Amino acid sequence: MHEEFKKKRIELNKSLEEISEHTKIKKCCLKAIEDGNFEELPVEVYARSYIKTYAQYLKIDPTEILKEYDKFLEKKQTSQKPEVVSVREIPIKEEKKNKKVPKGVSTALIIGAALLLIIILLNIEKKEYTPPSLNLQKQVTLEDAKKESKDEQINKKNENMPEQKTLKIEATDKVWMRITIDEKEKKEFFLNPGQSLELKATKSFKLHIGNAGGVKIVFDNKEFEKLGETGQVVYLNLPQDRN
Repeated sequence: MHEEFKKKRIELNKSLEEISEHTKIKKCCLKAIEDGNFEELPVEVYARSYIKTYAQYLKIDPTEILKEYDKFLEKKQTSQKPEVVSVREIPIKEEKKNKKVPKGVSTALIIGAALLLIIILLNIEKKEYTPPSLNLQKQVTLEDAKKESKDEQINKKNENMPEQKTLKIEATDKVWMRITIDEKEKKEFFLNPGQSLELKATKSFKLHIGNAGGVKIVFDNKEFEKLGETGQVVYLNLPQDRN
């Protein structure tokens, strides 16, 4: 049970700060494990990784506390009832029918329109249309010049662009990770087995992986060997750690 963690830590004369620095697990998460306050832990895969890593540090069998955590998840799932949305039919009002035009007025309008059309047709002069001549040679030359100029701009742009680095990730187990791209753009992912993703960077990637044994990584067409065990937390900097 979770009480064993705090008892064992006190026996080893270790503080939460020391263990946090060694395991890279936040102090608040370590305290939540000791208190059995599982609501304070992150997503399931990440929480299990924290529990296993902390137990490994204290040399404790995590089986019992994982059972306790499973009971917490079951209770949480049963307490969450799906929201029922009632649907009410709204009657559609029939559009009012247009008022009938008096028969005499309708006939007069039709006759007037017909006479107007006959007058227009009689006044139209038939004129033959001759399309303007085009200087095809000049037009083709101008289009070619524009195309060549555009191609030159594209080539110059490609020459100035730095070569991008590619990171491919494939999950073999449930895995959570946080990735920082070029020291500024941070993204979080939760992948199920069989799912994959591909990212581009100009300079570098920083990876924080919550389940090292459940992921395969290929960086710039080079596949990394086994990153760690199932549930192990791993930090990786690329391209510094590529070898």
